[in-house]
Amino acid sequence: MIKTSKSESIAANINIGVVGGAISACAIAILLHRAGANVKIFERSKGNLEDRGVGLTMKISTLNEAIRRDLIDADMPYVPVWQRTFGRKHTSKATYSTPWNDYWKQPIAFHANHWGVLYRSLRKRVPDNIYQAGSEVTHLRENDDQTVSIRIKNKNWQTFDLVICADGYESLGRKTLYPKSEISGAKYFLWRGMIDESTLPIPSMYESCIPFFGYPYGHGFVYYVPSPKYGAEVGKRRVNWAFHETIANKNIPGITPDDKGFVRKGLAPGEASVEQAAYCHKIAQKYFPTYFSDVVTATKQPFIQPVRDWNVPSYVRGRICLMGDGATLSRPHIGGGAGKAIDDAIALANSFEKHKDLDVALSHWNDERCAAGTEVWEMGRTLGYHLVESTPDWDSMDSKSMDTWWKNIMKDRKWFWVDEVVDWHPTENARSCSKLC
Repeated sequence: MIKTSKSESIAANINIGVVGGAISACAIAILLHRAGANVKIFERSKGNLEDRGVGLTMKISTLNEAIRRDLIDADMPYVPVWQRTFGRKHTSKATYSTPWNDYWKQPIAFHANHWGVLYRSLRKRVPDNIYQAGSEVTHLRENDDQTVSIRIKNKNWQTFDLVICADGYESLGRKTLYPKSEISGAKYFLWRGMIDESTLPIPSMYESCIPFFGYPYGHGFVYYVPSPKYGAEVGKRRVNWAFHETIANKNIPGITPDDKGFVRKGLAPGEASVEQAAYCHKIAQKYFPTYFSDVVTATKQPFIQPVRDWNVPSYVRGRICLMGDGATLSRPHIGGGAGKAIDDAIALANSFEKHKDLDVALSHWNDERCAAGTEVWEMGRTLGYHLVESTPDWDSMDSKSMDTWWKNIMKDRKWFWVDEVVDWHPTENARSCSKLC
């Protein structure tokens, strides 16, 4: 049993292996290294992870806590988003001041970022001597003395007091602890892409919004994210867009569902064929307001993100922990996956600070984060059903019917975190909405 004196962290001098090298891996490695642990990160990729990912959203409290703990730069660029709108094509001609017809507005509260920008800020705080790129962990082994051994491809075994698997949706930790678990799929997917703001800037009245556009197969949305090169400088940001599409009864070039009707395979940026890009552009032009369809069409290489999810029954077994997407992956309707990964890491560090016995610390952390993971997993499925699989007749909806629809979906749950900043939220009706958002 690993215990410490009253004056030191439970992490002091224990050997910790972290499988994976992205957001949650860097966050937990930073925190535990500072607490005195001997940490090693094993990242299978040899490339620069900074070049990966697109837009993401994070709740403001998570960003503030990450800054307070010096996990990220205090001046890390972001784009604040304070409102979500639902709009549709005008029956008459659109203008710059009225590019589409808004029929619902809702206060929200998050900051938009770029995955690569967030990762870069975290990664530079991880000492290079503990970050081992090109090290693919192929096996985990739990030992009789409660230690855990890992094997790196083409190398020998290494043994640790604790192994944290922060290795994403293909998590070796999840497969080891739950070999019979299956990744759930969906009968829809996302077309995604980004362009430079200078190509087609979002109409200025929506600069701090995320406009949604409902259509028969789900919805699309667009918002600004920082540029990895220029940050959040106006005129040099990036326009991040996506729209969902169901697969049933369609002939989508190169996209074939499995025997359950699930879309399992995606397209990475640059992989779309001419026919696939043309199909994506055609759908956008047919169903969406002109600005949104123009943004999609200006994206020469859209890509496809499959919709997958899972939630493990426990984040901990013995001295193996699952963290971030390796433990819970919710459908992307919630956003905040990177934020949850950072919350997982901060919560584990907090438990290590609070408790003086490793197993007790892991148990308390497991209870807290399992509950949080289950909540977002369930809500992701609920939102997927109502926003994509069984949508209302968007063209018939107005503000009142949208309020009722949303209240019935959410019940007593909250999303978009308005309640955290209600006292200083810039939108007038934020206080009245905070109980529902």
